[in-house]
Amino acid sequence: MLNKTTLKQGTLEWEKARETRIGGSEVFDIVRYYATDDELQNCGINAEDFKSEKPYTTAWALYHKLRKDGIYQKEDLEPEFAEYGHAVEPYGLYVLNTGRTRKLKSGEVYANDRLIASLDISGISEEVDVRPFNYGAGFVPKGKKFVCEQKSMMPKMIKNGLPYKYIIQAQYQLIASKADFYILQIMVLEEDTVFLRGKITQMPKKKRCEYLKDKMSVNMIYFANNPHLAALIDTCLKRFFYDVDHLKEPKAFISTDTPKNIIESIRINTCYNKALTLTYDLSEYARLKAEADEAEQKRKFELQKIIGQAKEYNASRFKSEDGKYTGSFTAAGAFLLKEREI
Repeated sequence: MLNKTTLKQGTLEWEKARETRIGGSEVFDIVRYYATDDELQNCGINAEDFKSEKPYTTAWALYHKLRKDGIYQKEDLEPEFAEYGHAVEPYGLYVLNTGRTRKLKSGEVYANDRLIASLDISGISEEVDVRPFNYGAGFVPKGKKFVCEQKSMMPKMIKNGLPYKYIIQAQYQLIASKADFYILQIMVLEEDTVFLRGKITQMPKKKRCEYLKDKMSVNMIYFANNPHLAALIDTCLKRFFYDVDHLKEPKAFISTDTPKNIIESIRINTCYNKALTLTYDLSEYARLKAEADEAEQKRKFELQKIIGQAKEYNASRFKSEDGKYTGSFTAAGAFLLKEREI
């Protein structure tokens, strides 16, 4: 049970409260670690896709955060993303407020001794919200409490669909605030570059909102409460807290995860023990890498000669004099080499 607090986001008191509690974004990694595939499937979630999503942190790190044993140290988000994300949130609030009688609240914080939920936006639904749920049956009702989680995404990332971590975070905030439904507000800068992010961050608030009207698309995605997912979040949190209380340290990564995510988990965990550097004979890897780099340079040089012949003779298919190899250019421009089967 979480209760509404007087904490204000961005203050020192709020930061201190977060240092010893599990926050909304961290709940995803607890569910990712503790939920079974069947439990995820029962919530309408593709378990394979869910568990292959890149982690924010690890259950191992969060265990040490709550144990307060000095191992946990927060890895700060790069300023390019953190400052920009905060800078565009007022514009998202402006968009969501359009056409409303009652203005929306921002910054409510709910907490208990182990959990904290910091809401981006909350309010009561009005006529402007009435529409079919994007996820869930029925229509959005009027006069019901909702929470809205704001996320800025890059254009290339939105093409991959909504990350599950956003859905878990928003569903958790719904549980904490006892809201009836939630909205994910996805803000996409049409021309997303480091330069423009920095420019937007430095603008005064009023000028920033005017600038973003023509530069940013804002999409509101409405989710009905998913009681099965809410129950699973609660179950996974209980499993995690049981391990914390009984000194059962979670593994540093999920053994069935993708190699890329396993390495990412290890990299994240390394942040909490920067003194740990393994002694290992790297000479063989260095030798092989040097040979591979040299071979790659030679391959590129040879490919340029093949391209030269293709241009001179207007040809895209090749064969070796002994007939052992054939090669051809694909529509994408890659050169494919095949060895004759004997």
